[in-house]
Amino acid sequence: MPDVDHDACGVGFVAQVDGRASHQIVERGLEALLRLAHRGGMDADGRSGDGAGLLLPIPEAFCRAWAGNAGLELPPTFGLGMAFLRPEAAEKARRCIEHAAAAHGLQCVGFRPVPTDESILGPRARDTLPLIEQFFLAALDGSSGDELEMRLFRMRKQAEALFPPGAYFCSLSSRSVVYKGLVTPDQLPAFYLDLSNPGFQCWFAIFHQRYSTNTQPSWALAQPFRFAAHNGEINTISANRRWMRAREREWRRRLELSEQVRLLEPGVSDSASLDNALELYLRQGLPAAAAAKGPSPTLACTALPAGDRPSPSR
Repeated sequence: MPDVDHDACGVGFVAQVDGRASHQIVERGLEALLRLAHRGGMDADGRSGDGAGLLLPIPEAFCRAWAGNAGLELPPTFGLGMAFLRPEAAEKARRCIEHAAAAHGLQCVGFRPVPTDESILGPRARDTLPLIEQFFLAALDGSSGDELEMRLFRMRKQAEALFPPGAYFCSLSSRSVVYKGLVTPDQLPAFYLDLSNPGFQCWFAIFHQRYSTNTQPSWALAQPFRFAAHNGEINTISANRRWMRAREREWRRRLELSEQVRLLEPGVSDSASLDNALELYLRQGLPAAAAAKGPSPTLACTALPAGDRPSPSR
């Protein structure tokens, strides 16, 4: 109906309600994303999109198969990080990850270069292409569940404070992983070869196609973010950021974070700041629906629950 039609980013999700993982869910998420291609923007080069991606549960069998082939042993529960690194500073970033992991009782089991096909990218996307790596973490004391998630959160915030410029965590969790980039929906599965692998199986997929209006598109600002795929802009973003920063000292104390940790990432989009704030509320034990309201009940997003989820069938 024309009177209720609104322009917005393309965002949504597909899921298998019984929690059974399959590659078909990944394919359906990609197909839904492709049907929203008109919601995104295109660079003047005609090939560089302004951002698209998927937020997925960790494909455990796929990860264990890769680790086995690489001669690595993953524990029953492990953390998976997805990072964008500057090629010239990649080794320094890896050392930061390993240092922060050890400081939080975690062992970095190994790094995995994510298979990609950069030939399908447009010139602008290729010129700013980061080195894309995954890394696997194990808790030295065997922690799992919410305890491991909190430890991974603290480790990530510490590593972010130490990171060289240009390094970025797309995700770091024992539950979810984000595949995103400065691509169009049709380029996403062609660029990330994992997404076309039949062994890459998941039970849900949150997807996002971004039309950038208030920030310059970049690899890091593509969506989804770590918890949310946000639809629209935030009129009160400046005030929201100020109120969040006013709480920083108290929240660092509650979350046991060092003074050097920044709770809101600097120089990011309104949606990225929303994702930062959403995570802080989730880490304080709020249910996802209450955390999504945060300081303003008018903010709407599609969010990944931080706690319970269906158990995938074996």
